[in-house]
Amino acid sequence: MYTAVIALLVLGGGTILLYNQFKQEPTCFDGKKNGIEIGVDCGGTCSRVCEGQARNIVVLWARPFEVAPGVYNVVAYIENQNTNAGIRAVQYEFKLYDKDNILVAEPFRGTTFIGPNQRSAVFASGIQTGNRIPETVFFHFLEQPQWDIVEQQFGLQLLLPHDQSYQDLGTSAKVTATIENTSFYDLESVPVVAVIYDAQGNAFAASQTFIDRITQGANMPITFTWLEPFTQVPARIEIIPRVNPFLAHGR
Repeated sequence: MYTAVIALLVLGGGTILLYNQFKQEPTCFDGKKNGIEIGVDCGGTCSRVCEGQARNIVVLWARPFEVAPGVYNVVAYIENQNTNAGIRAVQYEFKLYDKDNILVAEPFRGTTFIGPNQRSAVFASGIQTGNRIPETVFFHFLEQPQWDIVEQQFGLQLLLPHDQSYQDLGTSAKVTATIENTSFYDLESVPVVAVIYDAQGNAFAASQTFIDRITQGANMPITFTWLEPFTQVPARIEIIPRVNPFLAHGR
């Protein structure tokens, strides 16, 4: 009897040791739906948002803008209605079609981030169409976006544009502005898109520049240029700084 009791104690102790050794606490990266997760590695305390919990990106418009004969910039003007969710990286594609709905250039593919609670602009430059004139642009994502929780402060406009100005240089056009960093972060690698509108509210030109680094509280001048002057005087200039909340966090 004593031997049996000792054997049971030894066996029980060994079982507990093995259980503790191989037991794994639920994580957001184990490929299982466990803990308080709503889905597999999403929801609950996980940073990833489960599919169906986030609203889809709305494409408000996508247009081509001629910068030289046979060369175009394109812009997709999009809206993320999720106040605290963004996309770290997603692949997209632009396709340009003429008036007969014929593809006039190789599809342009790229990768972008999307911040929360804002309208933004995905920009592509230097698309060559030869003698073909694009009339419409089709923009779509090449994969299902993966949403992540983002601090709500990144849903605010952290970089404010001031003093937008247009200059007709005779042989070219230039738009200048000042960007103010109102955040508590030193922001880096910030793409800034300029969209130019006519009196009817139609966009007729677009360009992009980059801010390598802007410290908190700082003001920085930026410039956009076009190879040819505009055929009309801008009625409105929209400057769109695109802050990457994931890069700002260093995550």
